[in-house]
Amino acid sequence: MGRRYLALILLLSIVMSIRSFNLPTETVPNVSLEHLDPTLPPAVAAGQIPKCSVVILTQDFADTFGSPPAVANYTHPRECPFPWTRVVLELSVTATDLQRDRVAAVWIDGAEVLRTTTPLPMAPGAFWTVRKDVSRYAALLRRLGDPSYTAVRGNGAITMMLETSSSPLPGFYSANVSLHFYRGAVAATTSATAHPNTRGLYHEPADIILPVSNPQGYSGSGGFWFRINNETHTENAAIALPINAYRAILEVFVSYHGDDEFWYTNPLRSAYLNRPVGNLSTPRTNGGFRQLFVNIDGKFAGGHIPFPVIYPRSINPYFWSPVAAIGAFDMPTYDFDLTPFLGLLLDGQLHEIGLGVRDAQPYWLVSANLHVWVDLWSDAVRAGLILYNVPPIKMNRNAEWRNQDGQSEINAEGLWRFSGWVSSSRGNLTTEVRQKVKFKSQIEVQNRGAMTQVELNNKERMTVEVSRGHQMLGRAQMLMESPLQVQTTKVNAAGGSVFQKSRLFHQLFESVILGEGQAVTTSTLTDRQDAEGSALMHGEEPVWGSGATRSLYKYRDETTCYLRSVNTAGGVVMVDTTSPSCAAEA
Repeated sequence: MGRRYLALILLLSIVMSIRSFNLPTETVPNVSLEHLDPTLPPAVAAGQIPKCSVVILTQDFADTFGSPPAVANYTHPRECPFPWTRVVLELSVTATDLQRDRVAAVWIDGAEVLRTTTPLPMAPGAFWTVRKDVSRYAALLRRLGDPSYTAVRGNGAITMMLETSSSPLPGFYSANVSLHFYRGAVAATTSATAHPNTRGLYHEPADIILPVSNPQGYSGSGGFWFRINNETHTENAAIALPINAYRAILEVFVSYHGDDEFWYTNPLRSAYLNRPVGNLSTPRTNGGFRQLFVNIDGKFAGGHIPFPVIYPRSINPYFWSPVAAIGAFDMPTYDFDLTPFLGLLLDGQLHEIGLGVRDAQPYWLVSANLHVWVDLWSDAVRAGLILYNVPPIKMNRNAEWRNQDGQSEINAEGLWRFSGWVSSSRGNLTTEVRQKVKFKSQIEVQNRGAMTQVELNNKERMTVEVSRGHQMLGRAQMLMESPLQVQTTKVNAAGGSVFQKSRLFHQLFESVILGEGQAVTTSTLTDRQDAEGSALMHGEEPVWGSGATRSLYKYRDETTCYLRSVNTAGGVVMVDTTSPSCAAEA
């Protein structure tokens, strides 16, 4: 039965490939032109009108590989002075014709505020919009609106990076970036105005935001991105903090490319079990574990296992037309509370903030923003490190292979604790950060490489506590779990093509508990996608295929419950429903 089944698949693939190659050139696929991202509800409820809106950058991106980012001068609108209730960034993009998927980013005065992926346009005229609440970056906009700052620097700059090529595909991307400023009372659809894991750490916007990025960003071919090429490679930026800083959080942006574009599906080959450190001779076979980490003057200051954002060309391109994978339009950032380390940083001197990725292969693009809160009532703040407990990650790697077939497994556990005191006008406060991670990756390959099953799960718990003596003043506890399952069967087809059938289950679960004094609030988020379908691939390009994807987003806190369900099939949205109540939940 197995051979007959494979023969039927092969016959079907040949027939469909012939049909696809015989399509007349003017035929346009029957797909939805608008691509959707069923994630957080809008930052403001429908009908809310901004005080003012400003288009800050307009650019066509065609043949931009190796070019500096697009730059536009920014002048803050006089009719929208600080303070703002909310600021929303809007990125609108249209693809003029067929194109590949790309990674893009937007910076304000050198600080990254959005990293995103474009979809894989399968018809001319595809378009999409990304809206992100950027209220926590208010310090950047206030700086650009300061006449004394612009008098020295000139108008502030908005930059956008999107490397693309019109060869061999003819299309290019036309992008518009806007800012919407809101003042006065603004009704949100939920209290989640930012990604839930940031709500406890950015209760109030920082006073200063310092970019940790490539200083040659305006003129360099890679923009403000640092490029990480291997696990021993770190990129550093020299930063001097104000000596009256009492709090600091590093926000890191990251995306993966080249040999690590599909790192979460990498099998672990036996040759890597006893490999020399930093000697990765065979790409894409070093296992599916990665850790993003931060150093301060070479001292480890925290790590996160990245959430596996699935790019639009990955697994089956037809899964992501016209719905985006979890986190694809607004890629997640990773927060590192550096407040316990202020005793190392408040001397008025330059210090090296380092970024790296454990087990990385070429290449990862990283940049960061250091959010700093300053004590306006103090000329200088004193601080010191109390506890620094960083045992090595416990790693267990196993691999058994016979030629193409076999299996591998990676288990990892880590626990870190940092605490430090800061003496300011707010008192002598102690901040303690505890972080625990538990990771598992299993890869199994059968039938001479024709069948692959990937199972990955990452659990992380982070707790930040602020106390005065024995009195607990505030506590933020964030729990995250992200399981991923992928099953793929491949059969060689005519003309060097490959016919593949795939199934996918992917989920992001987050729970946040915030405590201030006696008040405690709780919120949960479940973002889930299930998909199945088939595709005929010629190299990396899709020739023909189909896919059905079910997306379910549920956010709940103590006052609201927001649901959104989006089902797509054959490139068309079949169901798209939203509800501000859990009563609609199936």
